[in-house]
Amino acid sequence: MKKSKKNLLITLSLLCHSILYSTPVDTTSIIDNIYNYDFLKASEQLSRLIEKDPLISETLNLEIKWRMAIEKGNKARFSEFLNTLNQFEKNGNNDLIKIISSTYRMRYYACSNKNYMIPFLFLKLQKQIDKVDIARLEDSSNEAFELFILYKSFLTLIQNSFFVDKFLSDSHRKQKLIGDIEEVIRNGYSPNRTIGRYFLMKYYLDIEKEKPKAFDYLAELHAQYPKNIIFTQLLTN
Repeated sequence: MKKSKKNLLITLSLLCHSILYSTPVDTTSIIDNIYNYDFLKASEQLSRLIEKDPLISETLNLEIKWRMAIEKGNKARFSEFLNTLNQFEKNGNNDLIKIISSTYRMRYYACSNKNYMIPFLFLKLQKQIDKVDIARLEDSSNEAFELFILYKSFLTLIQNSFFVDKFLSDSHRKQKLIGDIEEVIRNGYSPNRTIGRYFLMKYYLDIEKEKPKAFDYLAELHAQYPKNIIFTQLLTN
């Protein structure tokens, strides 16, 4: 259960990161500040984005509240996060909001000993992802298509890790999924390359248990986000 809990947290965090990077609004500097744990600066920047794109503003605000709750680890912070999440869900009912809210719900359940709720939301999330029109996505945006390949490949790797015998016997499929992520790292858009590195770093660290491979990606991420306490802790442990 601990392994599945950790894998879900990794997947859900990065899925939402991917969704944010797929938007037309330039949120890179805000996301950089969030990942560098400069929540005050990120919030100040966010206040100037509200009128330009309310949905992205609300999503980024939710991400700030989540990371603040995780950093402090107290009931007050988690209560603030839940209030923000409830309001986020009330503000819209499109597919994107459903996907985003589901990922945050799962993160919260994983951290609050409500693991029995996760499989239901995980199945719901997979159904929502399966609705994606891949051909239309590829025609409309190369960047968004790269993101779809990234999180679909990573979700499949995580899912397969629950079925050890099947996973180990299908090494060709596993290498294909890893290769798809590596292709984006080599030739994709800059934000997508970052996401791909994070995916493979966590995959090699938590599933394959190959620290040398994981640390190659981790060193690059730490250089990009030097104030990220998670990256620092992973490098020093």
